[in-house]
Amino acid sequence: MLAATYDKLKRLKITDVPMPEINNDEALLKTNVCGVCGSDLVKMKSNLVSEGTVLGHEVVGTIVEMGKHIKNWSVGQKVVVAHHVPCMGCHFCKCGNYSMCNQFKNTNIIPGGFSEFVKVSRGHLEQTTFLIPKGTVSDYEIALTEPLACCLRAVQRAQVSTSNLILICGLGSIGIMIGKLCIQKGAHTFGIDLLEDRIAISKEMNAIQEGIQASSKNLDEWVREKTEGRGFDTLFLASGSEKSLADSLKYVRAGGKVVVFTSIFNDEKGFPNNEIYYRELTVLGSYSPSPICLKESYQMIITGKIKLKSLITDIVKLNDLPKEIDKCFNNKSLKMMVEP
Repeated sequence: MLAATYDKLKRLKITDVPMPEINNDEALLKTNVCGVCGSDLVKMKSNLVSEGTVLGHEVVGTIVEMGKHIKNWSVGQKVVVAHHVPCMGCHFCKCGNYSMCNQFKNTNIIPGGFSEFVKVSRGHLEQTTFLIPKGTVSDYEIALTEPLACCLRAVQRAQVSTSNLILICGLGSIGIMIGKLCIQKGAHTFGIDLLEDRIAISKEMNAIQEGIQASSKNLDEWVREKTEGRGFDTLFLASGSEKSLADSLKYVRAGGKVVVFTSIFNDEKGFPNNEIYYRELTVLGSYSPSPICLKESYQMIITGKIKLKSLITDIVKLNDLPKEIDKCFNNKSLKMMVEP
């Protein structure tokens, strides 16, 4: 079968890889759609995976084969599946830190969603897989279940409420989903981004109520005006730039929260200790969903409570992904979907 594999020089190349073979506790899916995640881009840009790796984990597929121990599923069903499965029994899981679970870290879709077929375990089918009813939403939209769940967990961890003034730094697909969830919580939500068109899209999608370009010379004054000089109650850092890291401390109020939902390419950069200490700031990291958030996100998309169709700006064929992926690196694609 064909897959887009990681190549250090080309980033991606189309390769003929072996078809996954399933055992009695696994199922084989024909890939319908797979989203390109920001984490895929980070792994390629920073050479964090070995050559030949198949990336992609925001998968919608159709069950084509099942092991004899698989129950409650049928060949021909279309499903959306997330890639990591917590054990639910370790100390991390019992404390609600599912993404710190060793099993969570070590499970995945095989070989990865940028391929024609993937196999999933019984654990995936029991915890992170959801049936897509016919005639509900498109494959492209429901493929956003896992990234939406990541955003939902971040918003929940931040305890966003109606009294909050929220600032989202970075209005890519993640920033937009976070914004929509904050507005659903009743918070007044603002956004900044380098690109004017992303601010406009965010407003159109009801992800922010107000926004300004990050390069604006009036940015500091704008923050003071919108927050009565205090700064924002909660700031979501959804941009990987070092400037946004520094700006986050300028624009959050004393006693406020900074939610880190990105990796910074220079891992030596961080938050000054005295800023956190004297201003009593709370710094939270959040990067992956809980099984409960996955289910809630699936329900929100299926029922139309949250509409994400406008996020999807590019649908490309698997064979074309190596030449199209630069759109993502160059901020020319808000959300790219790949189909065989």
